Amino acid sequence: QFPIGLLQMGIKITNEAPVGMKAGLRASYQWVTQDMLDAVGHQFWRQLLFVMCFLHSVTQERRKFGPIGWNVPYEFNQSDISACVVFLQNHLMEMDAKKASQPTWETVRYMISCIQYGGRITDDFDQLLMDTFAERYFHQGVLTLNYELYRDERSGFSYRVPDTTDIDTFRQYIETLPGTESPEVFGLHPNADVTFRTLQVQQGMATILDTMPKGGAAAGGLSREEVVDKICEDLLSKIPALFDKEETKEKLKRLIGGPVQPLTVHLRQEIDRLNIITKLATTTLKNLRLAIAGTIALSGNLIEAVDALFMARIPSFWLSKSWEASTLGNWFTGMLQRYDQLNKWLNLGRPKAYWMTGFFNPQGFLTAMKQEVSRKHAADKWALDDVVMTSEVTHPPKDFEGLKEAAPEGVFIYGLFLDGCSWSGRENKMIDSEPKKLFNALPVLFVTGVQAKDKKKSGIFETPCYRVKARTGFNFITTFALRTEDDKSKWILRGAGLLCSID
Repeated sequence: QFPIGLLQMGIKITNEAPVGMKAGLRASYQWVTQDMLDAVGHQFWRQLLFVMCFLHSVTQERRKFGPIGWNVPYEFNQSDISACVVFLQNHLMEMDAKKASQPTWETVRYMISCIQYGGRITDDFDQLLMDTFAERYFHQGVLTLNYELYRDERSGFSYRVPDTTDIDTFRQYIETLPGTESPEVFGLHPNADVTFRTLQVQQGMATILDTMPKGGAAAGGLSREEVVDKICEDLLSKIPALFDKEETKEKLKRLIGGPVQPLTVHLRQEIDRLNIITKLATTTLKNLRLAIAGTIALSGNLIEAVDALFMARIPSFWLSKSWEASTLGNWFTGMLQRYDQLNKWLNLGRPKAYWMTGFFNPQGFLTAMKQEVSRKHAADKWALDDVVMTSEVTHPPKDFEGLKEAAPEGVFIYGLFLDGCSWSGRENKMIDSEPKKLFNALPVLFVTGVQAKDKKKSGIFETPCYRVKARTGFNFITTFALRTEDDKSKWILRGAGLLCSID
């Protein structure tokens, strides 16, 4: 057995990925040797080797931008680029043996994107991003001498593939690269740098808050328990009442179409879910007050709740049954807004537009919408399996208050935000974001169902929509078609997406 004392005194060493394109390429070309450059006599080899190292640095650097870089922060490392270099070397040697004039680009892109790097990728949209990178960097044009990989329009600096056979010349060129680069090198908007700095600050603040003392009180100040007791008292005075089951049943019967209409079934399910979290929050807050007063024991979930409420965070056992939010205040505001939407729907009938952020199951809401559309076209023999969703931003753009009536077919949705891009109401298309404006409100979106053969496929970008900024598979809802005049690869590299919540 290894002595634990010696382990504690030992120096721990970790191998972190280099920061910046210059550092990444420098590290790659410390691994590349002159013998490796001479392994294949063809000029294509040295061109593709540099492009491969450039792509490897790009994939590593995008991680620092959070979800807009990669949905999942993959640990791309030396083994990935090593496998790709071996493949490229073998492919070019086989090309020479067959006397082919150029590499088989489809094979090269597939092996690099889907096999080597794709072996780590678990998210479909990340795989689409990797495929786009492969198309961008592996094509006939990169074999041009001194090929320009990227030009920074602001500084005028150009990233080029050096035309040389000497390893030292490659290394000298890398040393001339700028120490910091624009996010546009990675295909992102310059605003992504603000996102990166924000993430750094948030992580630092979270660490400080987690390590600060939590017991006792300052001279003349309130103790932690007293602060939490006041928070509980305030929240209990504002928390909405539970929906009564029998009363809800009667009101559902009075809605258009009765309680069996798909959207009405969805409403009932949402009310049941909101009742669960309302009851849980009410019980927790009441028990916390009793525990702080000494009436019951402070144990289990109550201990966690005290710490969470004191730090303005949401207890984990609330989050597991509800929705994500950055702070307790935002979470509680979300509860009131959800209650307000469901209460108005139940008592006043269907709204003109729906706040999709306020649904526990937005996918169920969209499916119910498609069911209703297919039923309206029963005479046309529409089958639900043949109906797909399509969407269109209102033009001229409208907000919720600007709507005069509900959609005759399908639904209006509001409250969505664009991340990585913006919307031009005048031109009715996706455009680049304004400087330093990370999120942009999307006008009211009209969503309906059409038969798959009738869905428009050109001039649109299927924009992924997520519940919150963290773009995990659990938070993914669906894709909405947004009009664009740019190639879709631009928005894929930009990390363009729709968010239900940006708090």
